[in-house]
Amino acid sequence: MENKFFKTTLLGAAVALASSGVTAKEVGINSDFNVEVYGVAAISLVNYNTTDNNDKSSGYAVENESRIGFRAHKEMFENVLITMQIESGYVDSTDWSHGGVSGGVLGFRDTFVGASGDWGNVRVGRILTPLYEIVDWPFSNPGLGSVFDWGGINGHYDRQSNQVRYDSPKFGGFSFAASVGRDDNDNGGGAATRDANFIGANAKYSFEKITFMGGVESGTRVVAETGDEWAIGTAADVTNKVKDADKVLVTEGDNYLKSKGAAGYDSDTFAYIVGFEASLPAGFGIAAAYKGEEVDGGGEKVTQDSYSIIGQYWNGPVGFKLGYAANLDSETNGKTDKDSDSNTISGQLMAVHNGFVPYLRVAGRTVGAADTDIVTRVGLEYGF
Repeated sequence: MENKFFKTTLLGAAVALASSGVTAKEVGINSDFNVEVYGVAAISLVNYNTTDNNDKSSGYAVENESRIGFRAHKEMFENVLITMQIESGYVDSTDWSHGGVSGGVLGFRDTFVGASGDWGNVRVGRILTPLYEIVDWPFSNPGLGSVFDWGGINGHYDRQSNQVRYDSPKFGGFSFAASVGRDDNDNGGGAATRDANFIGANAKYSFEKITFMGGVESGTRVVAETGDEWAIGTAADVTNKVKDADKVLVTEGDNYLKSKGAAGYDSDTFAYIVGFEASLPAGFGIAAAYKGEEVDGGGEKVTQDSYSIIGQYWNGPVGFKLGYAANLDSETNGKTDKDSDSNTISGQLMAVHNGFVPYLRVAGRTVGAADTDIVTRVGLEYGF
C-alpha cells in the first residue's frame, strides 16, 4: 500500500513538471535504481516529576520521535553495490550545537553514499561512529541515555557528518568496523570542522548465544580559538555554578561562553567501551558494559567511568526490561569532583502485536546528592 501511494505521488509530480515544460524521471518506475522508503512512527506521552537536578520542572509533554528515510541502490560493478541514503531526524529533536537546527530535517540522521560487497561496506557521510554504535545499542536502552549516552563528561562522538567508515564482513563470528572523521561542531568560521578530527573502531565476536563487543575512539576538538567562543563545561563548573557576565554555565558536558580575552585551546578526547550481550534460557537475557572517557585540554584533564547493566524477559509477544546505568565520580587533574556522579534505573513493559509496539516506561534519575527525578513514559511505535 505504501509503495503504491509513493508511486502515485511521484506520478503526480511528474505530470506537473511535464506540464511546465520540465521532464522528470519517476524513480523506481522507469529508473533501474532500486528505491526504498522506510521509517518509524513513534509517539509518547511523558510525565516529569523533577526536583533540583536539571530542568526543575514537572508536568507532561507529548514527544514525537517519528522519522522517515529514503534509500536507493544499484550495482555499479560486479560485487560493488552503490547505496545512497538520506534520513530525517526525530520530529521533536533539536541539535543546539548546530545553532538550533531542527532534528526533523532530511539528512539529520544516517545520510551517506556507500559501496558494499562480500569484501565489506564503506560509507562516506553522516553515520554513527563505531564506538557510539555500541554505546547506543544495547547499553542505553531502555531509557538509560541520560547517563550512559549523553550524560557525564562527554568524551566521545555520536553521529558525525564528516566521516569515512568501513565495516568488515563476518569472519566466522568475528567482525570489526573502523572510521575517521572531522568534528561537526562549527564554532565560527568553520575552524572546528577543519582542525578537529577523530579516529575510532569496534570489534564484535559472537558464538552460541553470546556476543562480546568493544570499541575505542580518540580525537581532538577545537574547543575555542578566542575567549568569545564556546568551551566545554566540566564537573567543576557545574559544582561551582559559574554565572556572571562573561561566563554562562549551561550544564556539565554542554557549551558555555569562556571569559572574554581568554586564550582558546584544543581538547584531546579518548573513550573506550567493553561489554557483552547474552540470551539465556526460558526467555531471559542480559547485557552489561563498562565505559571510560577522558577530556584533556585548557589545563584540565577530566576523566569519568560509567557502567550499564540490563536484564530482559520475554514471554511470547510480551517483554520486560530492567536497566541500571551509573556515571561514577569524575576527576579533574586527579581530584574527585563533588556531586559529579549520577545514575538511572529504568523499567519498561512492552508488547509486539502486528508490528506495533506499545510500551510503558518508568525511570528514576539521580544526580549527586539531589533527590531522584521520576519520569514516566507511555508510547506506541511501529516501523515500516
